[in-house]
Amino acid sequence: MINTNITHEGDRMHAEFKYVDKWLYTEFNGQKRFLNGVDVGCGTNRLAQDGQLGKVENAHNELIDIPGLVSLDNQADPRYGSAQLVWDCVNLEIFSNEKLDFIFSSHCLEDFNNIPEVFESWWKKLKLGGLMILLLPDMADCNCQHCKGKSRYPKVGSPNGNPSHKTNITKEFINKMLQGLLERNKIKYEILQEDTIPHNESCSIDFVIKKL
Repeated sequence: MINTNITHEGDRMHAEFKYVDKWLYTEFNGQKRFLNGVDVGCGTNRLAQDGQLGKVENAHNELIDIPGLVSLDNQADPRYGSAQLVWDCVNLEIFSNEKLDFIFSSHCLEDFNNIPEVFESWWKKLKLGGLMILLLPDMADCNCQHCKGKSRYPKVGSPNGNPSHKTNITKEFINKMLQGLLERNKIKYEILQEDTIPHNESCSIDFVIKKL
């Protein structure tokens, strides 16, 4: 399993990673290595890989890059020291279009009030067949024993809500957004995974979306 660099032991998001980590890596010289990708809005929960990434010789004595990962966050704050790059989480122009194997983002997209535009800007960076891998708070009301009729995540603007949240995220919201972008010829996609993470983990949702 790919390792995660968790600042706070037992962090809720650590449990969530296991639902999507199989999409993030490939086998390289008998070891699991990240495909070429970006962790957007990594905060204190950066995806990390043991060992040094660099160049190695292939069977033809050619130097080739080992697949790797760049983690970024837009906050130059000591609490977010896990980020390898401080950068705007909307504008990813530092990366070439149609070059990334995946974009991973955990509990970041809900911090925008223009999610379709942000999603589309990320989408342009994926190669054909590339994956958008999202972990998100499920703000739909839930009747499980843990939530008891309300979402684990308070709605935007509610007294106990997270002040950084700008949009109420649900599975329905994401599916409608994807369908709207498809109908406007902005994207073509296939959903490979769409889950509700159990209440004892977090009551979040995950999406793995393939670029066609």
